Amino acid sequence: MGRAEAAAMIPGLALLWVAGLGDTAPNLPRLRLSFQELQARHGVRTFRLERTCCYEALLVDEERGRLFVGAENHVASLSLDNISKRAKKLAWPAPVEWREECNWAGKDIGTECMNFVKLLHTYNHTHLLACGTGAFHPTCAFVEVGHRLEEPMLQLDRRKLEDGKGKTPYDP
Repeated sequence: MGRAEAAAMIPGLALLWVAGLGDTAPNLPRLRLSFQELQARHGVRTFRLERTCCYEALLVDEERGRLFVGAENHVASLSLDNISKRAKKLAWPAPVEWREECNWAGKDIGTECMNFVKLLHTYNHTHLLACGTGAFHPTCAFVEVGHRLEEPMLQLDRRKLEDGKGKTPYDP
């Protein structure tokens, strides 16, 4: 590019720069609602697994109309239409030996030595890949979710676990 061409571009660049400065107002939401207001006005539904926490992995499957949730020691499958309807849950705790080893390493057996499911990924039409911390032994498994929309399925083959190192973190 020559000097003449560069000089011809300067007014256009200056105009773009000035136009960008004019848009300095922050993007504010049009409506602000507290959680209580949202529940009262829009009928928000909540979901909670008993004796678990830390819903960190979420995967929306629009084909099946499901929301898959990874949590502490569980994988859940919820209906996208109503998360409290036809909910399925799969318990996937860390083995006792791993929890004891974790405790011997100085971690809290009640809060840290669990299997925190951190990764959910669609593998194929019938399975998900789920990975968890496994009480500081990262582990992955295939979860069968089935073919049909009518009858949701959630099944894990504990005999076919894989090493999760490099796929999921060690710690919660």
